[in-house]
Amino acid sequence: MKYNIETSLHQSSTQSLDNLVFLDIETTGLNPSNGAKIIEIAMLKILNGKQQQYQTLVNPEILIPGECSRIHHIYDNMVKTAPYFRHIAKDVISFLSGSIVVCHNASFDLLFVHKELHDAGYFLKDIYYIDTLHIARRYFSFKSNKLCSIAKTLGINVKQNHRAMADVLTTLAVANCLFKDMYEREIKLIFQNSYQYTPNK
Repeated sequence: MKYNIETSLHQSSTQSLDNLVFLDIETTGLNPSNGAKIIEIAMLKILNGKQQQYQTLVNPEILIPGECSRIHHIYDNMVKTAPYFRHIAKDVISFLSGSIVVCHNASFDLLFVHKELHDAGYFLKDIYYIDTLHIARRYFSFKSNKLCSIAKTLGINVKQNHRAMADVLTTLAVANCLFKDMYEREIKLIFQNSYQYTPNK
């Protein structure tokens, strides 16, 4: 059987995996409980072998700290006319609903997304996810488990670091390599991860 990411996951899991969304965000800080906000979101859906992308900058309604801009190269003037998260919340829910989300360090991305949705008056029901960071730590022995480091170790060309869609595409490429290796080693990808958001966490 020819390998592809969906075939591997179907063979490695007891759950239906025909609707995957790779997700990444950029933010003004590390903790939404301290007021950090999303300033960019990107998603790539794989459904029945076809890909669909969604990406946008987001106006956080606060200033972006200089130390954050130096990492992701997103500055205040770039998000000045971008939509507020509350104005894209329905699009985000529509894109994610019914999908299994794939992230690198999923707890970070999903906490921010759920917090922003909650603040906008929306609630996304418990969602299943696959965390490539967890997989890398559990089944592999990379010197560093940072996304870009894993990608370089695997020979994946990383064109741009710390921009949401670029990181989504890198996560997709990394996941493809990790899942293929696990498939060949007959490692079962058994996951029961359902993210549950608790307001005011």
